[in-house]
Amino acid sequence: MSDEGDKRQRRGDPVAFPWFALLLGLAAIAFVLIATDPRLASFYALPDFLQGREAHYGVVAVLVLLAGLDVRRVRRRHETQRTELQQRQAQIDDLWARNKQLQLKAHTYSEHADKLKLFISDKLLEYIEYDEKFLHFKGIAAEVRHNGVISFDKVQTALQRQLTATDPASGSDTATGTAETDPQAALDALHYLWDLLDLSTAENLTLHIGNLMCECEEQYCQRLLDSDQARTLPDEPAYPPQRAAWRALAMVREEPLPALDPDTPYSLDDGRIHARLERCGELLGKENHLVLLLENLLRNAQFYAAKRGYSSQFAPIALTLSEEDGDVCLRVYNRGPHVREEDLPNLFQLGYSTRRKREHHGRGLGLYFVNEIVKGYEGRITVHNIDHPRYRYTLRMSLLNGKELIESVETVNENGRTRCRSAEGDTVRSREWTNPSPVTHIVIESDDGTGSVVLDEFSARGTQDFHDPAHPERPHWRLRYRPKRNAHRLEFMPLDITGVEFEVRLPTAQKRVDNAGAVIETDTIDGDIDPP
Repeated sequence: MSDEGDKRQRRGDPVAFPWFALLLGLAAIAFVLIATDPRLASFYALPDFLQGREAHYGVVAVLVLLAGLDVRRVRRRHETQRTELQQRQAQIDDLWARNKQLQLKAHTYSEHADKLKLFISDKLLEYIEYDEKFLHFKGIAAEVRHNGVISFDKVQTALQRQLTATDPASGSDTATGTAETDPQAALDALHYLWDLLDLSTAENLTLHIGNLMCECEEQYCQRLLDSDQARTLPDEPAYPPQRAAWRALAMVREEPLPALDPDTPYSLDDGRIHARLERCGELLGKENHLVLLLENLLRNAQFYAAKRGYSSQFAPIALTLSEEDGDVCLRVYNRGPHVREEDLPNLFQLGYSTRRKREHHGRGLGLYFVNEIVKGYEGRITVHNIDHPRYRYTLRMSLLNGKELIESVETVNENGRTRCRSAEGDTVRSREWTNPSPVTHIVIESDDGTGSVVLDEFSARGTQDFHDPAHPERPHWRLRYRPKRNAHRLEFMPLDITGVEFEVRLPTAQKRVDNAGAVIETDTIDGDIDPP
């Protein structure tokens, strides 16, 4: 509708008075009076064409026509006004409806605001109550700690006397002993418990460990400068990380571990845990802190290893220790699900657990302790999502009859499962070959840059399994050999290695001394993650 139309609709259609009909009616009355009154006719002489009967009928006809037109105009005007009234009523109803809707929204928002105020007030009360409880328990912890010091000294003195009275030649080996029967193991467990209590009562774990590192660094430097007249220190400022890793392994296993030889690398693969612990430079601080760090990562890995759907054909938990660029590098692999991108910012936060969301198990303490200890060491922790990459293998099989067979196998990830792809493009779980003659040795070459692998220890009887020796912590494939008469079968099957690996890098004592005074960027000591 145009602007002019809108204006006309707002002010309404004006009612026009029938001036024309009224004037003609008065003229017709005057004409009738003059025509019928001789006196008026003598005074107002009418023209000749108006004096006839036809003129009279004509005037009447004109009056009737004007009356009809006025009646029609009035009726149309009435219809128009009724339509306008209906439109105005519709506008009024719509306005009332909108008003009611706005009132309903205002009422709803008012209820939400009241609920939000109530929620905030409840949370404030909870926090106030939590603070009061925290202060209360903190006071109790301080009292327990005071009494615990006395008890700790008594138990420690008793165990040390028992150790002194025990003949070293007949004493049990702490490597295989338990706390119930071995005084040294009981003393180590007591020190571990004491260090945990020490951490739990610290105001700031990172600052607490950082201060300890500074004290140990000072003592370590004094020992280096005064090596000829080294004094006995109340606490050793440095410790070998290999021993700490071995102790952490012993804590998560039910069976005793084989003894540790500090001069050689330590290897273990019992089908549940694969461990390779190299000799590394010493770390400053308390050994029990690193034990606690690894214990949390290993128990997290044990949780997923026992879950349905995360089984593997190799040890589902792997722990490796090595020294790289002056850092002690610890890697813990587990078969758990990939860390989601939305979980990354909160992965190391206190009280956050991805397990608690689904199964109400996690309490969000383990990874928090791990990250705080790593920051205290001024180290770095990263999380890698492990997936099975696409590889191409070439198998060169030598048979006893002198023949040599060459097969090519490509492994792919299909719908989350690791498969073999044949030359025709089909995907199968494994590739099999049957030879009439026994296999003497096989050379497996991979395009992943690890070179070739030679397998030549085939027996004439029994099913034999060989796992990828180039990746002992996560074998990429398994080769199964079943010798039979005139049908010696070989099966190559790629293994699913998906999981998560935590990598912890801590500077050795020597590196800290060499880099003394260097500025350490604080933003490099928080937990980080590599994208899937």
